[in-house]
Amino acid sequence: MQRLRERGAEVTVLHRTNCGDASHIHADRSQAQGGWDAIVDMCAMTEADARAIANVEGRVVVASSADVYRQFDRVRGAEDGPSDAPLTEESPLRTKLFPYGGTYEKILVENIVRGRGGTILRLPAVYGPGDARMREWIGAIVSMSEPQSHWRWTRGYVENVADAIALAAMDERAAGKTYNVGDPDAPTEFDWVEMLGGRVNIVKESPLPFDWRYHLVTDTSAIRRELGYFERATREEAIARTIET
Repeated sequence: MQRLRERGAEVTVLHRTNCGDASHIHADRSQAQGGWDAIVDMCAMTEADARAIANVEGRVVVASSADVYRQFDRVRGAEDGPSDAPLTEESPLRTKLFPYGGTYEKILVENIVRGRGGTILRLPAVYGPGDARMREWIGAIVSMSEPQSHWRWTRGYVENVADAIALAAMDERAAGKTYNVGDPDAPTEFDWVEMLGGRVNIVKESPLPFDWRYHLVTDTSAIRRELGYFERATREEAIARTIET
């Protein structure tokens, strides 16, 4: 909300909980009818969620995930093959739907939003104040296998990611586009622990059942090149703020 307001937008939040001093509507997304310039949906998780906003007046921007890529299935051992990393917006997507079971599927969300000329933002592992996993690593001894210690996953500081979302919502050039969002480089898991003042304890077997040969590294150059996106907070500043809070 703050980043949109900084760009001159009037923000109305459609939600089911308290959103402080923002103008807000207590309702389901299916009731989001109105004369909106743009709708930003941060939690469209299912095909039904996407259909509920598909015909709303105005531009639509949805938060998606790198789990749509075929590489994600290879990380979790669902299939084998050569690595696709670094992943561009044109990299192959998964052919197997519903990776977690249930009705969650960002690929189906993307298909509907793309069909109506909306903007898709494939977000990274977002970190910052309140992120539980990063806080567990601050000053801690973290056990991981040797392959995991070399694994890379594109991350993004929460305030920088918010900038990217606000930019895509306000810039008409983003209409109909898909963008990866995240830092321009991806340190190893070993490096992340050390940046947070922790220490890695190498163990024989990884506590997580993943294939660490496949990195979830995304190429985020398109949103920088086409929309002029950049990180306002450096990694050093972002990590310092994360540790402080």
